[in-house]
Order: sequence, then structure tokens, then C-alpha cells
Amino acid sequence: MSQSLHFLRRATSSLADVIVAMSPAFLAMVAGIVVLSFTSGSFYVLEVLVLAVIYMQFTASWDILCGPTNQDNFGLAFFTGSAGYCAAILNKSLGLSPWLTVPAAGALAAVAGLGIGWLALRLRGPYFALLTIVFAAVLFKCAYIFAKFTGGEEGISGIRSFTDSVETDLLVCVALLFVSVLCMTAFMRSHYGLILRATRHNEDAAVASGINTAHYKIVGFGVSAFFAGIGGAMFAHTHMQVSPELMAGSLSILVVLMAVAGGRGSLFGPIFAAAVLTFFNEWLRVVEVYRPIIFTGSLIVLIYVFPSGVANTAILARARGLRRFLLGREG
Repeated sequence: MSQSLHFLRRATSSLADVIVAMSPAFLAMVAGIVVLSFTSGSFYVLEVLVLAVIYMQFTASWDILCGPTNQDNFGLAFFTGSAGYCAAILNKSLGLSPWLTVPAAGALAAVAGLGIGWLALRLRGPYFALLTIVFAAVLFKCAYIFAKFTGGEEGISGIRSFTDSVETDLLVCVALLFVSVLCMTAFMRSHYGLILRATRHNEDAAVASGINTAHYKIVGFGVSAFFAGIGGAMFAHTHMQVSPELMAGSLSILVVLMAVAGGRGSLFGPIFAAAVLTFFNEWLRVVEVYRPIIFTGSLIVLIYVFPSGVANTAILARARGLRRFLLGREG
């Protein structure tokens, strides 16, 4: 009994430490979205919020691996797409509840991530990036080749939503995002995150000291894939439809650009960038004809002005209070 109480106290203390280490701005944003889900009467605003939450999930899952290691994964759509289709098929064919399909889809993506990580993370630089592109491209083509199961170009529709209203769907998505970011923050603060950051600075020195860096990077790839899969399943159940676009290369590139613009390696920088850029992209619908040009051009300018990302600028490095508020407690 005393051991159980001791374990419970340690777990509670660890959880409190992780929550305290999280970004106060992120916690405030989550609270604001929850309030809007109850107060906003606009269906359009709520749908945009759902989309923003999903992109926040995507960018955070990308940054959990690529931020600390400084390696670029251009195949995130492999995991979002495979998980989205997994959730859709399990729901449509087997009639499973979204509460079962979401973790199942995340688990499938994690297993795929461990396998791909075992192959890809032994490579460095452009070779790693090229291999991730290849995996995503093959899966994208498979969506058309196996149209009998995937629905081909039209995809799978009629997927069951989380709840009967967009307001409560938004609450479910926010809860999943919060738990995901909580777990990712704990992972980044663990010895796994510490060793992944060490590989970015000098992997050869880490290997020379006896650390099996390949093991840690493979685990990181699996964690990244799991949370990307959760995001893909969220997309399937909120939009009630999946198509090959969920595993398209354009989605991977968009997520990479959002994360890099926000500031890779900071976790919360990419999250805020995803939120802001999603709303900016929707606001540009007032000039629909020029929207792709303006949005893409804005991303290019943003990355040109802040090549290391907004969160990694010298201004935030000097303003420690503001950095703590936006990005949380480091270390």
C-alpha cells in the first residue's frame, strides 16, 4: 500500500512538473478555444478552429523528432494518411467507435514509424529526407492502385464523427491536442529528448561515449509517427471523409514550412505558427484567386526573414520572460 501511494505521489509530482514546464501561452490558447466552443455561434469559425487544432497536432508531431535531431522528415503525410485511412476503414467496415479507431490508428502509425525509422535513421542529411519522401509517395500511389479498399480518388466518406455537433467535436480535438502536447513535453524533457538534442550538436561524440543514438532516434520516429497518426485520425472523424490528399506530398511540405517558420526544436513555436498560418490562409479566401500565391509568398518571406524560425530569434533569446511565456520552461 505504501509503495502504491509513493508511486502515485511521484506520478502526480511528475505530471505537475510537466504542466508547469508547458507554455503558458499555449495553455491560455487552449482555454480560449474551449471558451469559443461554448460561446461562438459561427459554424465556420468552429470548423476553422478544428482545422487549426489538427495542424497544430501535425506540426508538433513533426517537431518532436526533427526539431531535436535537425533532420528533415518530408514524409509525415505517410503517417497522417495511413492513420486516417485506418480509422476510416475500421469505422466503416467494422463499425468501431472513434474512441477505438483513434488509438488504433495511432498505434498503426507508430509501428510503421518504428519500421521506417529503422531503415531511414541510419542515413543522414539529404539521404534521410529523400527516403521519407519515397515512402510517402509510394503510399500516395497505393491509394489509387488499391481503390477497392481506399475509394480511389474520391476516398472514403460517411465516417462517423466524434459527436453530433461541431462544438463538442472541437472540444474532443482540443483535449487530444492537449494530452498529446503534454506527452510530447514529457518526452522532450526525458533522457530521450536530451540524447536526441545531443545528436543534433555532435552525434559522433555521443556515439563515442557509448550511446546507441540509432535506438533513440528510432524511438523518436515512432513517437512522432504515433502523434501524427492521432492527428490523421482526428482529421478523418472531424471531416467524416478521407482522400489521398491526406497523404499527399504537399501536406508534408506545408507542415515542414509551418514548423520551420515557427522555430524548430521549440515544440510550441511550430504549434503557434500552425494556428496563425491556418487562420491567415482562411482569411485569404477574400481574395481566393490569389490565395495560393499570397500564402506561399508569405511563408517564403517569413522563412527568409527568420531562417531559424520566429521562436529561435535573438529577440526572444534576450527577452527571457517573454520566451518563458511563449515557449515554456526549457531543460
